[in-house]
Amino acid sequence: MLWSKSFVQADSMCPKQSVKLRLGESGRSWDGFRVGSYVHDMIARRAGGHTPSEPGPLAYTLSVEEMVSAKKLLDNFDEMGVELPGVVLIEQSYCSEVDKEGVAFGWSACPSWMVRDSGHWDPSQAKETVWRFQPDAYFVSDDGKKITVYDWKTGWGIPSDASLEKDTQAITYCAALCEMYPEAEEAEFVWWNIRWKTGRSVTKARDEWIDLARPIWAACWEKDQYQTKVIELEERPGEHCGRCPYADSCLVELPDYQKQDDAGLYQYSQRLAALTKIVKADLKTRLKDRTSNVEVPGGTVLGPGVKRYSKWKRGEKEEGMRKVMEMLDVDLPLTGTFDIKGSLGDWLEALPNGMRTYIDEHIEEGSRQILIEKEK
Repeated sequence: MLWSKSFVQADSMCPKQSVKLRLGESGRSWDGFRVGSYVHDMIARRAGGHTPSEPGPLAYTLSVEEMVSAKKLLDNFDEMGVELPGVVLIEQSYCSEVDKEGVAFGWSACPSWMVRDSGHWDPSQAKETVWRFQPDAYFVSDDGKKITVYDWKTGWGIPSDASLEKDTQAITYCAALCEMYPEAEEAEFVWWNIRWKTGRSVTKARDEWIDLARPIWAACWEKDQYQTKVIELEERPGEHCGRCPYADSCLVELPDYQKQDDAGLYQYSQRLAALTKIVKADLKTRLKDRTSNVEVPGGTVLGPGVKRYSKWKRGEKEEGMRKVMEMLDVDLPLTGTFDIKGSLGDWLEALPNGMRTYIDEHIEEGSRQILIEKEK
């Protein structure tokens, strides 16, 4: 059967879904990929010499709000200034049959039935274990010793360096390309996150990539030895059921909330959060009237207690802080006196402009990912 990075990911979430995908069964598409698909297509068209103003064939699928999101991502891509060399291959599809040891027989261009946007996509035609891959962009150095692979990411998630090291896509793409180019000594895989305008990369020697890829390909070969009807019995319900192409016809039982779309799931989580606050308030009210402790399974004991803490006397905080600062040079170290691991951002924002400028050389920008960008 046909295998790829996306088919392996589907197999990890739900083997039944993966089998249906590899058999070419039709189903509904998840709207969460729509903007990303359009942006990928537009970047490929630009790299292929089309003028940026051309909308591309997927433009008609976007709503007005999705068009705004897509334009923002494309603007981000332009601002990132990602440079491509004169000779670069864009979205070329390659495949090879692999054996039980995970050894590829030889890489070649995919036939049309292995190319998704060819109009002839039919993965069920694969009779042996075949691995297919399609880099967003890749190029080879002038001396032929290094391959660089670019992959455009448009999702909300930001992968960590550790996840990139063991990423199936990075491993198999680089391994296959190293086998396609015998002179290559190393390959670099670069994740360009267009939403956050950041890039991450990992570089390994050709043998390292190949040694990592062959167990993946061997596992695909082994799984192909099982009967598909048996694999389809292995259903793994979870959040992915809400974006599964075959959810409408699947008979697996799962909680109602997992059947909802993304907006419904978010609204459900908000209702749960509100309910949690109400329940905690009711519990606190009830416990105030208790005259004995409550032992909860697991070792928790609900009972009265008093939390004691220190605070500044009203109106005397400034004088107290001044006395502490006066003693720093004499007896007290700064880091042993003040907790500088707390909310440093708030403290820095409160500094006078002149003082902030004075310490700018000691400050760096940090970031953390949030998955809810804004609330209307």
